[in-house]
Amino acid sequence: MVGLGGRTSALLRRLTKRSSSNFKFAFLFLGKEQREALKLVYEYCRVVDDIVDERPAGPEGEAAARVGLDLWRQEIARIYAEDIAACGPPETELGQGLARTHALFHYPREGFDEIIAGCEMDLEQTEYATAEDLRTYCYRVASCVGLLCIAIFGDQTESARAYAIHLGLALQYTNILRDVAEDAVRGRVYLPKDLLARHGLTAADVLDQVYDQRFVDAAGEFAALAETEYQLAWKRLPEVNARALLPAEIMGRTYYQILVETRARDFNVFARRAALRRRDKLKVAALAIARSGLSVV
Repeated sequence: MVGLGGRTSALLRRLTKRSSSNFKFAFLFLGKEQREALKLVYEYCRVVDDIVDERPAGPEGEAAARVGLDLWRQEIARIYAEDIAACGPPETELGQGLARTHALFHYPREGFDEIIAGCEMDLEQTEYATAEDLRTYCYRVASCVGLLCIAIFGDQTESARAYAIHLGLALQYTNILRDVAEDAVRGRVYLPKDLLARHGLTAADVLDQVYDQRFVDAAGEFAALAETEYQLAWKRLPEVNARALLPAEIMGRTYYQILVETRARDFNVFARRAALRRRDKLKVAALAIARSGLSVV
């Protein structure tokens, strides 16, 4: 019998040959229709995010962004309309693609609607008062993406939904911690103000990229929030279809290693953005696949 270590080494060799970009290997085990659906969901996320992030400066840009988001609310409503004759079919090519794949995978509508609501929050605020406020934002822009993804992967049980929600929060918290410096350049501070205050910091300190023991302690507390969400997600694994959710698990384990690396650097996110080497990502993927019991041929 080949042990987990031996199986992981063999999987690693095969994955190295078959993957060429970030997370591409996470989706090697999806069918053609699943891959198409996933591409459309991610295109939707990019489109609505760009409406906000690439808007012109000033009130006119904000007004245009709100109009753009409302147009997508209407397009999503067309996808889910019971009376097509009354409101018409989706008008955009992307909307038509989402409608076609929705017929196959039955996306939860809240996923699409809440992603728009999360992007809209970026129009309204650049700081978050409490961790609970931030959690709402992260649920919308990350956990709801996960809810759409697990529909494509083939497990929408309550346990799978809980897994997707917690993992989405964990990934977004990891992103926030890793990208503190980049967000500061854009005038945004996602670390909650009450958390910063507990360590003698303000949002202005983060915008000024102050790195001292106060920041290290604040970042450590925030990393613990991410850690908690990863562990809550992984507690659900015995209850879900592990093979179906393998792509999400590969992504989750990869981002967890980014969190580990950020900790190892003593949270100096201002010096260099944490990232994994390709071979390390492949190792994480191979181990996740070995745990699932799925073979790579």
